[in-house]
Amino acid sequence: MEEIGGFSHVMFFLQVEFPDYNPPLYNAERYDRGTYNPAQEMQQQKRKYNGVDGLLDFRSCLGTYQVENGLPLNPMGRTGLRGVGSLRWFGPNHSLHPVLTRWSRNKEGDLNKKMSRRTLEVLVVKLRGNELWALPGGTLDPGEQVPLKFQVLLNRGYLSEFLALLGAGTEIFHGYLDDPRNTDNAWIETLAINIHFDTQESNNRFIQNLKESDFEVSLRWQLLDHKIPLYANEKEILQRTAEHLNAHY
Repeated sequence: MEEIGGFSHVMFFLQVEFPDYNPPLYNAERYDRGTYNPAQEMQQQKRKYNGVDGLLDFRSCLGTYQVENGLPLNPMGRTGLRGVGSLRWFGPNHSLHPVLTRWSRNKEGDLNKKMSRRTLEVLVVKLRGNELWALPGGTLDPGEQVPLKFQVLLNRGYLSEFLALLGAGTEIFHGYLDDPRNTDNAWIETLAINIHFDTQESNNRFIQNLKESDFEVSLRWQLLDHKIPLYANEKEILQRTAEHLNAHY
């Protein structure tokens, strides 16, 4: 996997004493946590945070984070909410976002340009009930290489071929994702990998194995620029992708 340098800097917020800080506790119910019970997790004191504990990987790409009263503390500071929130588990929730791009072309097949730079299209997804489009991907289950939310978008039998594309892709971002679901005790860290379909043949091969939009999931190729109607916390990933491919943003 090719990497782009220059993105290793991390800022840790200073933990300032705030005696009156007492945010509400929120542990949402989720069907995909298995035997992981947030209420029980808040009572235990033996989790190997900052390490691997059983199948769960609690290591952070930001380095060592603090643990207080048996629970990890968000290394980027307070959020106004305690507990696991709507995330899967306490501590870092590792996710993967494939950034699938292709060159934008006109009806004649010629490359489109803006401000003398070629323009890109990026695959985005919207789940039923959500208002905004987003990059495909999601939280990784223990030992998983591709999130289940993304696997269901592909035809059966294509996963191994897609894994090869992923392994040959370019790492665009690996770090803390500024997301409204983050809490004082749980947060998202994502790995974004660009898979660029440089030829019509490679693009067609992928589309042949991409499921069509349905009632639950909508898919579309979106022109990539700074006005893209996408989660704001994912726009930095798209900007870095455009810079990597020397494309318009």
